[in-house]
Amino acid sequence: MSDDGKQEQDKSDKQSDSSQQLAAAEQAAKERFERAMNELRDGAYRFANRARTQSELIIEELIDPEGETVESLAEVEGDTGAAALSQSLELITFDTWLFGQIGDREALDLKAEEHWEIWFSFGAWIGETIRRRHGGHWLLMGDDPHTWRLGFSKIFLEIAPFVFAEQLLRMGSGATRKMVTEIERLRTLHVDQEEADNGKSLDRFLAQHYIRMHTVPLGQWLVMDFAKLSKLWNDEPVSTLIEALKESGPRLGPSNMPVVQQVVQALGGANQQVPVAQQTADRGLFEAIAQIISLERATAPVAIDILERVVMPALHVGTPDAFPPLDEDDFATLRKGIELFSFFCEVIPHKFQADDEGFLASIPHEHLSTPYGDRNPLEVGKGDWVVVNLAHFVPMFTGFEPQKMLEKYDEFVKYIATQPDAPRRRDDGRMLAETVIRALADMQAVVMQAAESNHALLFRLLPPPG
Repeated sequence: MSDDGKQEQDKSDKQSDSSQQLAAAEQAAKERFERAMNELRDGAYRFANRARTQSELIIEELIDPEGETVESLAEVEGDTGAAALSQSLELITFDTWLFGQIGDREALDLKAEEHWEIWFSFGAWIGETIRRRHGGHWLLMGDDPHTWRLGFSKIFLEIAPFVFAEQLLRMGSGATRKMVTEIERLRTLHVDQEEADNGKSLDRFLAQHYIRMHTVPLGQWLVMDFAKLSKLWNDEPVSTLIEALKESGPRLGPSNMPVVQQVVQALGGANQQVPVAQQTADRGLFEAIAQIISLERATAPVAIDILERVVMPALHVGTPDAFPPLDEDDFATLRKGIELFSFFCEVIPHKFQADDEGFLASIPHEHLSTPYGDRNPLEVGKGDWVVVNLAHFVPMFTGFEPQKMLEKYDEFVKYIATQPDAPRRRDDGRMLAETVIRALADMQAVVMQAAESNHALLFRLLPPPG
C-alpha cells in the first residue's frame, strides 16, 4: 500500500472510531435519561400512594382547580391573615403528614436515607404532576436531582421541582398552601397563554430551547463612567479607592456586599499610599472595581447567537417604509421553514451597512478599543470587556421606535400572505420578534444614556446561566 493510501486508510479508521465513540456516548446518554425517567415516574407514584395509604388523602385533589382547596385559597389571595384562617382540613392534614415523614429529627437531612427518599419522591411527584398537566421536558444535566429542570412546552418557563420540594420540606407549617398556590400560578400562566392563542394549545418549545439556555453564552451591554474610574485606578492612592468602594457598595444591594468586601479585602494588602495601577494590571480586579464604582446601566443579557443572528441584523434593517418584491428564491426559503422574523431581517434591505467580518458580524474593528491599561490583546470569548465607539450606534438609535418595527413586522407577515406563490404559513416569528424588540429597546436606552452622559459603552460575554 502506498503512503497516500495508508494515510487515507488511517484517516478512515479514525473517523470510524470517532463515529463509534459518538454512537456509544449517545446510547449511554439515552439509557441514563430513560433510567432517570423511570425513577421519576416510580418516585411520583410512590409519593402519591404513600400519602393516600397513610393519610387517606388523594393529593391530586389538593391541586384540582375546581376543588375546594384551590378555590378557598384564591378567595383570600393577598390577605395574609385570612390565608392563615382559610387552611382547609385537607391542607392541615397534608402538612401534618408531610412533616411527620421527617420523624424524630429536627430538620430535613438528605444524608439520611429515609429523608432522601421522601424528598426525591416529593420532587418527582411535583415535577411529573405538572409535566403531565401542562406538557414539558425534563432536562437532566447531572446526577444530582437538584440540577434537574422541567421546561414547559407551551410557555417559556423553567422550574426546578427538587429545589422547590426541599424548600417546602424545610419550610414547616404552610408548606402545603405554598405548594398549592405555586402549582395554581403555573396553571394560570398556561390558561393566559391559551387565551392569547385563541383557545389553541400550541407546543412552541422543545427541549433544545431550554438546553441552549444552559449552553449558549450571553451578551450584555454596559454603561461605564470611566473618567471616575480612571482617576481612582490611575491617580488616587489605594486608600482613597477603598473609601470610594465602601461608599458605592451599598447601591448594589445587600446581596452584592460580600463581593464588595472581598475586593476591599484584596486591596487591603496593597500599598495604601500609591495608585493601584502602579501595583497591578489584573483585569479581574479592574472589572470588579469598575462594576462597583462606575457601572451606570446594563442591558438584560441576551443569548449570543440570538444577538448575532437577529438582534444586530434587525438594528441594521431599521424600520422599513416598504417591502421588497419576493422572488422564487425567497419562496423556496419560506418553504424550508425559516422563522418569519429571521426572514424579515434577511430580505428587507438594510438601512445601515453592517460589517460582516466585524465584531458581532456587524461592528467594524476600528470602532473597538480596550478598556484595560495593559493594552494586551482582548479575548472577548473568555470574558474580556471591549469598548465600542458610540458613534457606530447613535445614528441607528436616534429616532428609532422599537414598537414601530414590531408593527412593520406584523404588516410584513400580512404582505407575505398576499403573495400567490408564497407557502401558507402561520406567524411563528412573533415571539422572536418581541424578544428582539425588547433587546433593542434595552440596548437603545443604554446607548443613548452613554451618549448623553459622555460615558463609555462596553460589551461583555457572560457564561450560560446554571
